[in-house]
Amino acid sequence: MTGHKYGGAAKQIGFIVGTGRCGTTILAEVLNAHSRICVPHELQIIVSIGNGNRLYEKYITKELSKYRAKDFIKLIGRRCPYHFEKFFDYHRHFQDLDYPQNDLRQLLAGLFDHICQAYGKEVFLEQTPWYGQKLEVLRELFPEMKVIHLIRDGRDVAVSYARTPWWSRDINKNLKQWEREVNKIHDYGRQNPANFLEIRYEDLVLGPESELKKILSLFSLEYQKAMLDPKNLIDYSSMFKRRLFYKRLPEHLNRQPGKKEVFFPEKVYAWKRNAGLKFNLTPEISRTLAIFNYEAGS
Repeated sequence: MTGHKYGGAAKQIGFIVGTGRCGTTILAEVLNAHSRICVPHELQIIVSIGNGNRLYEKYITKELSKYRAKDFIKLIGRRCPYHFEKFFDYHRHFQDLDYPQNDLRQLLAGLFDHICQAYGKEVFLEQTPWYGQKLEVLRELFPEMKVIHLIRDGRDVAVSYARTPWWSRDINKNLKQWEREVNKIHDYGRQNPANFLEIRYEDLVLGPESELKKILSLFSLEYQKAMLDPKNLIDYSSMFKRRLFYKRLPEHLNRQPGKKEVFFPEKVYAWKRNAGLKFNLTPEISRTLAIFNYEAGS
């Protein structure tokens, strides 16, 4: 049994990664508006970062070979924080496969192919930020994968983390987490430069067309103006299982029907406009800020 029964529709596969709270969602919305790129909501189904086994953990323990359609559907339903069925009929996809499925590479490639085929597109991108901490695992599964690393000033990330229920309220603890995570992704990129691109959130917001052209060149695609038309953006929040959370976060308050802008410059370097914030800029954090051309002023 091969996982490519959908004609290899996903001719290129890539991943949008980052630290969380760095803008991967809005970048995904914009890229999905391209006529040849398909970007679902965060799937969170491939590999774990210690937050519950995903498909990779089932694969390396050989449990995957015992799975049938109902098992895949249950696992995805439990681990994916979105109503995946609103984007793609994954129930039918797994019900139509032959079993056993022993090869995770083929299983995922077949799923990505089918999603691209369903949307009539040919580049598949996944946007689960924490995959940035597991890029070696993803490369094992997809040796030719492309990686887009979206970076945001760690101080803005730290503050945004503190407003998010499942991260710490301590901004300096969050800043240290940012430092560890961006460096791990950056190190992977230095070792695999051909299929890796780093983009700063701030540059994307303030000069979206030029930054999008850089991303599209990674896939040998041309820029399309329709990508920056708000009416063409998919609404991932409508698929989120905890919709009240989306309504609480200030970033999502701007994403209302009929909005006239895609990016909001006021979100750039927001930490500077709060004099009450006290950041502990250790030598390691200052060095990391400098790597990505952020000023180290506190």
